[in-house]
Amino acid sequence: MSKEKFRFHWGHGIVLTFVLFAAFMAFFYVKMSQQKIDLVGDHYYEDGQKFQEKLNILAETKRAKDKIEIRFNSSNKELIMIIPENTSHLKVDLFFQGDARKDKHFSYPRTEGKLVIPLQMLTKGKWKLTISYKQKGKPYLEEITVQIP
Repeated sequence: MSKEKFRFHWGHGIVLTFVLFAAFMAFFYVKMSQQKIDLVGDHYYEDGQKFQEKLNILAETKRAKDKIEIRFNSSNKELIMIIPENTSHLKVDLFFQGDARKDKHFSYPRTEGKLVIPLQMLTKGKWKLTISYKQKGKPYLEEITVQIP
């Protein structure tokens, strides 16, 4: 028996590369097969119906004559909403796009005239303003994106 020293050459490198690649692919397959990916929610049909209702209400709001008028008073840093008569169940939601903890929600059972929201309580940045209300029992919804300076 001769005692030759083991020498690593390019053939061993190729075999080692294939073995490592196969081990990585097996690991990757096992990890990915354990992941739960839900592209569709458990109640996708009901969610789709609710979304369609929301779209219908938004379209009806665009056609409405007596809508809530929104104004910004930059000198007093106020958001002013002019609310028409016969408006009830007014709900104002302010969603901050960067942090859900900064969201603000206001509800007013019966409101007419003018509603003022001071902007000092809002963080500077982009906000989504959602106003839902009823007039004569019919639901309306307005969505506006605003930039608070």
